[in-house]
Amino acid sequence: MENNMDDTALNEEQDRIAQEIEGVFETFYRGKSVYSQGQFYGGEFFLRSEYALVVLNKSNDILVSFADHTRPSYAALFTLLLDDIEGTNLFICEDYKTDTEGCMVCDEVDGSSTGAIIWDEKDRYYNMLREKVEKVVIRKTKRSGGIEEKRA
Repeated sequence: MENNMDDTALNEEQDRIAQEIEGVFETFYRGKSVYSQGQFYGGEFFLRSEYALVVLNKSNDILVSFADHTRPSYAALFTLLLDDIEGTNLFICEDYKTDTEGCMVCDEVDGSSTGAIIWDEKDRYYNMLREKVEKVVIRKTKRSGGIEEKRA
């Protein structure tokens, strides 16, 4: 029974963090909810917009990867706003490539993009998104004595 209570508390915490992540994007996009809504899949939360991919993992770490066309000022703004979310650590990951239309390139060998993925292939889609946040560039972990920033 204790595990169920712990799982419920963890789920409530992840829901809170996910709502705050969506709030960051709602503020940025000013009411265009298509770019500010995320989805839980496999115990993790995913939000993908035209500028960034955000993954909230099971450890409540926020992993962010920016599209290669994202302006540095936008990336800085998203980073500052996401870093303010309590109970999380922020990991900035390597930028991902996009095609000429801004779609995420999922296979750099043949140039196929997310536009080619059939939406009923959820496993393939979310695995591809997860791969885009595997190469961490900067870790910004919050410690009780302050903030520790490390470059990978």
